Amino acid sequence: MTGTHLLEVRGIDVSFGGVHVLRSVDLDADSGFTGLIGPNGAGKTTLFNVISGYVAPKAGTVLLDGVEIQGTSSLSVARSGVARTFQTPKLIGSMTLLDNAMLGIDGRKVEHPFLRAIGAPRTERRLRAEASEMLERFGLGGLLYQSVSSLSLGSQKIVEVARALLRQPRLLLLDEPAAGLSVTDVEALAAPLAEYANAGLAILIVEHDLELVKRLCPEVIVLEFGRVIASGPPHEVTQRPDVVAAYLGDETLASRK
Repeated sequence: MTGTHLLEVRGIDVSFGGVHVLRSVDLDADSGFTGLIGPNGAGKTTLFNVISGYVAPKAGTVLLDGVEIQGTSSLSVARSGVARTFQTPKLIGSMTLLDNAMLGIDGRKVEHPFLRAIGAPRTERRLRAEASEMLERFGLGGLLYQSVSSLSLGSQKIVEVARALLRQPRLLLLDEPAAGLSVTDVEALAAPLAEYANAGLAILIVEHDLELVKRLCPEVIVLEFGRVIASGPPHEVTQRPDVVAAYLGDETLASRK
């Protein structure tokens, strides 16, 4: 199969216990940022779970660069070039920042296993240097050997983003990466991500910080009750009456109309 976009989501339906969570959802994403917004319970994380292989849809198709990826395991989806983060970071608290970041490298096909085995010391040094450089890029270079469990939630989220990028994905799914972050942490996160987006990485971001969405995303898609109700440039979409109504007086949105 061939497609015209890197990510193409077509007609996705998901139900849990008879409750329709997603209804005929269509979505496209290419290089750069694409925002996915909507009120709590709109189905945003469920859509991420479908794209990344954690949830099998009742109907619909997910294509990555023209190849169907729905219906396969989350591991197969990851190996096809999709990386993601979670609202609550999935890190190993007893391990250091560096070792957690290294898991991103371990999850990609770096070399043939035999070649990696016979050159283990050199390979290990090179890969640890790569992971260290990534964490430094996100302002965490001074904490490489600190336990992840000692970090703030914001810093843990940044570690998870760094780990996802070390997989060298074609598509990065970010689920509320700025939630709980300080203004300083948001800047430490946004600047390197923008560099990756400008270099061609496709980043689909779920975020309630609409100022951040407006700053990063030239295109946003709005979900409400599992349906896409609007798409387009963020400054236009967030002015639409149906989008404002979907948030039912959400102060963040209403104050920025």
